This record gives sequence, structure tokens and C-alpha cells, in this order.
Amino acid sequence: MRKPSKSSSPSKPPPTPLDVAARMLARTPRTEADLEGRLVRLGYRPSTAAATVARCRELGWVGDAAYAAERARSLRTRGAGSLKIAADLLARGLDEALVEAPVEASRDGESEAEWARRALANGRAASPPARAWRWLVSHGFPEDVVRDVVGDVD
Repeated sequence: MRKPSKSSSPSKPPPTPLDVAARMLARTPRTEADLEGRLVRLGYRPSTAAATVARCRELGWVGDAAYAAERARSLRTRGAGSLKIAADLLARGLDEALVEAPVEASRDGESEAEWARRALANGRAASPPARAWRWLVSHGFPEDVVRDVVGDVD
């Protein structure tokens, strides 16, 4: 028997940029800038990548405001303070104008001090004040909040 030649077998068309973007977004949410940058790094022209991101936005697959809100909420529940959340969102390429509202909303109506107390209680309650101070500051809680929660440490 003869093997069919390669030319006679149906070949799959290459994936469209929208297909590639959909696969990326199915794995993990991304900012618009991240998605566009990844498409460009894969070899798509910048104009094609920008058009693909615009189409993803139209389809509701990507949106920086929704991404920022979800990321801020996720970081907050893991014990992050406002400073850390804002820095994370800015580092992901989000515009400063999109950062403030999600950080504020992530507090869910509670004060930053209450979130700091909750974060401290989840595993750090028995820490000496100096260690608690360092831990809260390293997790992005402002110093004035840390002072209210832990007190002054000499």
C-alpha cells in the first residue's frame, strides 16, 4: 500500500491571533498591555496585536478595569495592604487612573487598619511588635496604619 502524500492530507490552518489570545486568556487573566506585548513577542505585528486586543475587549474577554478590580480583591484577601496592591497593579502596566478605585474597593467598606489587624491575626498574632511592624510594612500597609495597629516600636 502506498502512504498518502503529505500534500494530500488536510493541513490545519495556522491559528488566528484571536485564537492565540483566547488560549492565553483561558489560562490566566491578563492586562491589555500584557496581552498585546505577548502577541508581539510571538511575532504578530504591533497593529495586528492591537486590533486583536481591541476585539478581545469588545468580546468582554479582557478589560483593564475588571482585571484591576479582581487582582486588587485577590491580593487583599491574601493579606496585602493598599501600597502593595497599588504597586502590583502599576507594575502590570495599568494606568495610574485605573489603580485608585480598585484599591479602595478591595477594602470592602472596612478600614485599612482593620485589614491590617486581620492580616496580622492570620498567622502573626503572637509576633513581637517589631516583627509584626516589619511584616505589615513588607505587605504594603502604610506606616501610619501599622502604628495604629501595632503601636510605636523603638
